Amino acid sequence: MMPAILAPHSHREPLLQGVDVFGGREPEEGAPVRVAVQIPVCLTFAEILGLLSFTNAAPLFEELEDEAVIRESLQYAVLDTDLTAMDQYADRAMAAYLGHPMDGDEDAESYVRRVAVTVTRTFGVSA
Repeated sequence: MMPAILAPHSHREPLLQGVDVFGGREPEEGAPVRVAVQIPVCLTFAEILGLLSFTNAAPLFEELEDEAVIRESLQYAVLDTDLTAMDQYADRAMAAYLGHPMDGDEDAESYVRRVAVTVTRTFGVSA
């Protein structure tokens, strides 16, 4: 006969609560389940230039050498910008790039040209 240890009482509740089989927390009851999706987006040079120049996601001047920052900034800008605004940013960016900045964008001309070089280097597209 095998020796055994008898527990004085049994534990009726699970030892761990709120943990799924992979170790992550289960969503709270009633909370929506979220999944990661990938959506292909085709952008022109002007659209990329506009998004990286005039949105809240625009990288700092010193970040323009970091391709990871550029790609992440563009992803955020695409998610945060509607199509009408994207077209407007593209028009503003191309005007500044070509040396004819729109009213209020006069100071952005050198930054936009620097972003244009970064766009070409990072994504392989140019004006």
